[in-house]
Amino acid sequence: MSINAAQLLKLLTLSSTALPVGAYCYSQGVESAIETGLIQDEASSVAYFEEVLEMLLVRFELPILKRLMQSYADEEQFLLWADLYKASRESKELLAESQQLAFSLNAWIKDVLKMPVEVKKQFGFVPVYAQLSGRLGLSAADVLTAYSFSVLENQVLAAVKTVPLGQMSGQRILWHLHEKVPQAVEQALALEDDEMSSALPHYAMLSMQHETQYSRLFRS
Repeated sequence: MSINAAQLLKLLTLSSTALPVGAYCYSQGVESAIETGLIQDEASSVAYFEEVLEMLLVRFELPILKRLMQSYADEEQFLLWADLYKASRESKELLAESQQLAFSLNAWIKDVLKMPVEVKKQFGFVPVYAQLSGRLGLSAADVLTAYSFSVLENQVLAAVKTVPLGQMSGQRILWHLHEKVPQAVEQALALEDDEMSSALPHYAMLSMQHETQYSRLFRS
């Protein structure tokens, strides 16, 4: 079934860089990856972001986003998944980033949508995002696609600014990644509970290294 215009507009709003949550302030490890040489040019950027899609999004963040959406009206089940997501923020920076984004999204929900805030910022961004998506009646597949777009776009733009890569190079990377997102979403939707994993030690280490990185543009 194709998405209707009202749902599409809601998804576009939630995935837009104009949404005032401050995601552009964070590189989510990209700046450290550049500092350590993991990202140097377009080819190495593609390889890095393909791993972000496969290891971070497909294996954990998308499946947990789906489960949080499905349980948005079931407080006990929702808190179980929200606690697991919070525990997956392995560094001080990752947790602070997620909570700050959650705080900003809650402020937007309250001020723009005139809806009561129902998820505390302490749980982090994804639980707030998922609960709102559930309340708005959006489909899980569409939300997972929109969320993947937002994460990948933000990280690629961080590389465009910092490597630096040209705008066209950034667009080629995004176009390549977008072709992989539909299959990634299908895989994430089919993942069983015991197949999920947030074990990404290198990703956590990049975040920790960023906390003391001498020269940096981003907050994480």
